[in-house]
Amino acid sequence: NEYKSYLRMVNGYAKLPQDPSDADRVKTKRPRSRTCCKVVYGIVVMVVVAVVVVGSKYLVDLQKSDVVIKPLFDKKLYKALTLKNGLRVLLIEDSNTMLSGAGLDVQVGSMSDTELGKEYLGLAHYTEHAMYMGSKEFPKFNELANYLQTHGGNDNAFTTQTHTNFYFYVNSPSIQHSLQIFSACFRNPLFNATVLEGEKQAIQNELEKDIPQTTWKKFSILKQIADPSHPFNRFNVGNKEIFDSADFITKIKEFYNKFYSSNLMTLTVLSNLPLSQMEETVTKHFSDIPNHHIAKPTYYQNPYPLKSRYINQYVVYENGGTTHELEIVFPIAWTGEEMTLDHKVIISLLGDESQGTLTSHLRDIGYIIGLTASTLTFPESFSCITIQIHLTTHGVCKVKQIVKVVLDYIKVIKENISKSIWNDSFNLRKIRFNYHDETDIKTLLKTIPSWMSNTQPKNYLSAQLLNSKYEKDKLDFVLDRMNPNNINILQGGMEFDLMSCSFPKLEKYDQWFRSKFTTAPIHEDWINYWKTSRMTQGLVLPPKNDFIPHHFSKSPKSNLPQPIITIDQDGFKSYFKQDTSLPKSYINCKFYLPNINTNPKHVALLRLYLGLASESLDRISYPANKAEYRYGFIPINEGFKVKVEGFSDENTFFKFLKLVIAAVKTPQAITELRYKYQVKELDNDALNKIYIDQPFRQGFYLARLLFDYGNYDNQDIVKLMSQISQEEVLDFGYKVLEHMAIKCLTYGNHDADQSLKYSRYIRDQFISFVLKSSYAYSGKVMAIRPGRRIWQIKALNPTETNSCIFIMNQISVSSTSGPSLRKHILLTILGTIIKDPAYATLRTKEHLGYTVFTGSLQMMDVDFFYILLQGSHFTPNTMLTRVLEFLKSYRQTLISLITDGTSEHRSGDDWFESVKKEALTHILSLPESQVGLSDHYASIAQSSWPFFNRGDYVIAASRALHKNQLLEFYDNYIEGNSRQMVVQIHGNGYDINPLTEISHAQHFTNLTDFKEKLLPIDTTFVW
Repeated sequence: NEYKSYLRMVNGYAKLPQDPSDADRVKTKRPRSRTCCKVVYGIVVMVVVAVVVVGSKYLVDLQKSDVVIKPLFDKKLYKALTLKNGLRVLLIEDSNTMLSGAGLDVQVGSMSDTELGKEYLGLAHYTEHAMYMGSKEFPKFNELANYLQTHGGNDNAFTTQTHTNFYFYVNSPSIQHSLQIFSACFRNPLFNATVLEGEKQAIQNELEKDIPQTTWKKFSILKQIADPSHPFNRFNVGNKEIFDSADFITKIKEFYNKFYSSNLMTLTVLSNLPLSQMEETVTKHFSDIPNHHIAKPTYYQNPYPLKSRYINQYVVYENGGTTHELEIVFPIAWTGEEMTLDHKVIISLLGDESQGTLTSHLRDIGYIIGLTASTLTFPESFSCITIQIHLTTHGVCKVKQIVKVVLDYIKVIKENISKSIWNDSFNLRKIRFNYHDETDIKTLLKTIPSWMSNTQPKNYLSAQLLNSKYEKDKLDFVLDRMNPNNINILQGGMEFDLMSCSFPKLEKYDQWFRSKFTTAPIHEDWINYWKTSRMTQGLVLPPKNDFIPHHFSKSPKSNLPQPIITIDQDGFKSYFKQDTSLPKSYINCKFYLPNINTNPKHVALLRLYLGLASESLDRISYPANKAEYRYGFIPINEGFKVKVEGFSDENTFFKFLKLVIAAVKTPQAITELRYKYQVKELDNDALNKIYIDQPFRQGFYLARLLFDYGNYDNQDIVKLMSQISQEEVLDFGYKVLEHMAIKCLTYGNHDADQSLKYSRYIRDQFISFVLKSSYAYSGKVMAIRPGRRIWQIKALNPTETNSCIFIMNQISVSSTSGPSLRKHILLTILGTIIKDPAYATLRTKEHLGYTVFTGSLQMMDVDFFYILLQGSHFTPNTMLTRVLEFLKSYRQTLISLITDGTSEHRSGDDWFESVKKEALTHILSLPESQVGLSDHYASIAQSSWPFFNRGDYVIAASRALHKNQLLEFYDNYIEGNSRQMVVQIHGNGYDINPLTEISHAQHFTNLTDFKEKLLPIDTTFVW
C-alpha cells in the first residue's frame, strides 16, 4: 500500500479516490509492510510480452495478433491502427469480458503548466477535470458519469508530469453509446464557466485529502530541491487560491486548443465486440478529434545538474508518519537517447534479498527493515534510480554507513554483472509476461495507452518490460552515474526522533503539503568516507536461482464444474478445483484455532509467531519469490491462513510448499536483533499505520473494531508485543498448534492426484495436532439495536485536517434463506442506483468533500448499507446533517423511479427488472483472474455455509422480488426504524459537539460505552 501511494504521488492526482497509473515507475519488490503477510495477494499487473531469444530453454514461442506481440496464454485478439487524424489506436477483443471500456492518453502533463504563463500552476490538472464536464453533443453536466454509473461502470482521470490519462469501464452491452459520449468530451468540450468555477473547490478538496499523506510530502520536497529552471520544480496540483488569482477558465480553453491534439493521443478500447465492429465505432467517433499537428512537448534537462547546488543534497523532513524512511536518489538520464537505457537488471539486483546482498547485509546489522529499488521515470524529461529504505529505530542515525554499503554494492554489481546474469533476469521477465494472470480492466486501460506513445505498434504490450539484447557499455553508463558525486538523500520521520540524531532544526516549511524540512549540502567528510574507506566485506550478487520453472504444460482437463472434496476427516478437510487457464497452482489453507481471539495477548502472540515463521523463511524464499512462487501468512479471527502459489511445475511447486509448511510448523529461532527489528518493529509499523491514514480508512477500521466482538485496538496489540520474548512466542506456537482444525483448497493447473498429494502432505505434517472430534468455532457479532447512534471521535492522526462521516445501516445476517437473500439483492440494487446521485449531490454540487463512497459491505457475515463522506471544507456536524438530508430526500427519487421509470426504461416495472438484472450480474459474477478465482472458491469452502451453488439460491430468491419491495426495504432499513450507526471522525480544528439538530440520536465519545449499547449475536461455525 505504501508503494502504491508513492506511485499515486509520482503520477499525479486522480479525479476519483482511486489509484492512478503505475506506468511511470518500474518496481522490483514491494517494501515489506507485513500484517504477518509476505505478499499482497491480488492481480499481478504485467501486460507485457516476450520477444523470443533463440535457444532459450524457458520460452517456446510467442504470439502475434495483427502485428501486436502478446502473451502465449492470451486468448484475446488485438488490432493496431492509426486514424486519419493521426490518433493511434489499439483494439482488444475479449469475447468473455463482462466489462468493456476505453482509455485515452494525451502526451501533455503538468510540466507544461506554465507554457501559457508562469502563474498558471495546476493548469494541466484543472484541464483534466474540465474534460468530463459536458460536450456540445452531450451538454448535460456529468452525462458520461451518469450513464456509466447507471450501467455498471465508472470513469476516472489523472495527470502525471508529462501525460494525462482518461479512462472508463461499463457493462459490455453499453460500450458503444459510452464511446460516443466519451469521444465527444475530446471533440467538442463545453468548458462551462459556471461548472468549472465549482470544480475549483473539488480540486481543493482533492488536495486536502492528500496533504497529510507521507508520500505526497516527500514527493513535494523532492520537487522543491530541483533546479528552479526545470518545470519539475514547480507545484503542479493547483488549489482554489491559485485558481482564483488568474483567469484559469480562459486558459483552460487555450491549453486544450494547444495541446489536446489527436496526433498526441493514443487510445485503447477493450470489449466483447468483434474487432471489425470496434474499428467501425472508433473510426466514426474519434476520427474528428482535431489534429493541430504539434510536436510532443519535451523537457530533456537534468533537474539536479552535476556540480550544482541541486545535487549532493541531504534533506531531512517531518513525514507526518510513524515510520522512519530514507530515499537515495541517483539522476540517471536526461536526454532522449539516455531515456532508452534499460535499468531493469540493475533494479532487480539492488532489490534482491538473498544471503550476502545489499538488503540482507543491512538487515543483519539491524539498520533497515526493508528496501525497494525502482525507477522514477518521466517520459520526455528525465529519470532517476531511487532506493527507498524502511529504517529501524537503530538505523535512523546510521545514514552515512547505510549509503556506504549501498555504494559498495553498486561497485559489486558493476564488477560482476555479466551476460549470464542479464539473461537470467531477462528470462524471468519473459516467463512472467507469457504467463501473467488476467489484468483488471481499470489497470489495463490506464497503462497501455501511455505505453503506446513511445513505441511501435508491435510492441504496444511489450515495450515496458522487455528489450532484446545485453549491452554492457550501457549498463556501465548507468552504474557510473550512481556515484557519491551524483546523489541526493531524503530522510523522513518524526521530528523528535530526527532531533535525536543531532540533525539541524527543521527551519523550512513546504506551504503546499504543510511539512517542515531542512536542506544542507552533504558533508565533504561523508563523501570522502564513501570514496576512500575500506570496501564492505561479504557483499555478493545473488546465486543462480534454482526455483526458475522449466515446465509449463497444461494438465489433462477435468470436467468438474465445482470443487470436490478430496479428504474429509475429523479436523482436516480439503477441496480441489482445476483451472488450466495458466500453468499455475494455488493452495489456500485456513487454520482454525479455538478461542484464539478471546484474549488480546493470544492475538499478539499469534501475529509474532507468524512474523517469526515468515522471517525464518525469508532468505530462502526470496529466489522463489522472484520466480513467481509466493506465500502469505495472514492472521484472522478464527486463527490464520496460509497461502501458497506458483507455477505448477510439480517438483518446484512441491519443494516450495514443503519450505512454507515447515516454517509454519517449526519456525527457526533467529537472532535477537532480527527478532526485534524484522518481526516486532515491522509488525508494529504495520499496526500503527492506520493512525496516520486517511479518515475514511480509519472509519472502516473503527467500524470493524466496533462490530467484531473479538477485535482489539491495534495500539493495545502493539503494547502487548513489546513485552513478549521470542522464547514465549515459540512456546505459544507449539502449544496452540496442538488444538486446531484445517480446511484447504488446492486450485489450478494440476490434476486430482497431485491435489491429493499436496493435501496429504499438509495433513501429515499436522496429523498429531489436528482435533480428533467435530470442530465448532463460536464468535460474536455486535448488532445495532433499533435507532441511531453517533460515535464522535477525533481523527487518529492529530495533524489530519479532513473529517469523515461514515454511516452504516445494518440489514441482516447473511445466509442462504430466501428472506436473507432477497434483502441482499435489494441492498445490492440500492447500492448501485444511489451511487451516482450521492456523488453528484454531495461531491459535485454541494462540494461537501472529495471522497464519496456508497454501497453495500459485509462484516462478519452481516450485511450493511453504507455512505461515506470525507472533506475539510465543512464542519463534521454540517457534513452529517447534509448526508442525512440527502438520504431522506432520496426516498422521493426512489418513488419516482418505481412509478415512472427513466428515459431509458419507460415504466417502473421495466426499470426495476433492469436494475435487478444488473444486481444479479454483480452478485453472481466471478473474478476474471486465476488468483481471484482461487480466493473466491477458498472463501466459500472455508465459510460457515460452504455451498458452491449459491447462485441457484440467489436466482430463486430474486424471482419473488417486485419494485414495491425496494421502497419497503428503504423505509425499513435506511429510513424509518432503522439500525443505524454513525462514526463521525473530527479532523484537526473541529471540536466535538453534540448534534442537537439531529433528533432521536444517542451520542458517544467512548468506545466502551458505545459497544455496551450494541447487542452481541452468537455465531457458530460447525465443521
